[in-house]
Amino acid sequence: MLCCVGDETCTFCNIKAAIGSRIVTETDDLIAFKDRSPSAQVHLLIIPKNHIRTVKNLDGGDVVLLEKMIVLGKELLRQQGFNPDDSTQVRLGFHVPPFNSVNHLHMHVIGLPFKNKYRSFKYRQGYPWYADASKVLDRLREGMSPL
Repeated sequence: MLCCVGDETCTFCNIKAAIGSRIVTETDDLIAFKDRSPSAQVHLLIIPKNHIRTVKNLDGGDVVLLEKMIVLGKELLRQQGFNPDDSTQVRLGFHVPPFNSVNHLHMHVIGLPFKNKYRSFKYRQGYPWYADASKVLDRLREGMSPL
């Protein structure tokens, strides 16, 4: 059963059939679910229901979608007792190709601490393999490319 409009071969487009029990919440545009290999105390993914390949494929027309993803991510972190505006407690961001594992846009929603040092390295801000969601949003609002 497809949850998204998009690619029938995409793991995340078929997510409801694959991991229905891990879904945390769903809106008209988004699905949030628990990561299958959590890197931290809280590790969720938020995906759009419309298939967007990666963060590199975002453009100015995706500002509202990205805003919704960030708002939902912060609300889910708040529900878990985190301050979503404290970067020492949380991460919201995207892996950048070729460092992403699934070619369907997915935002990592992470409540710290990380489970180990390797896991923290994957989500280190300011490195070429990880893009902070707020910075991507700021760039799109300014009419720039997402990265």
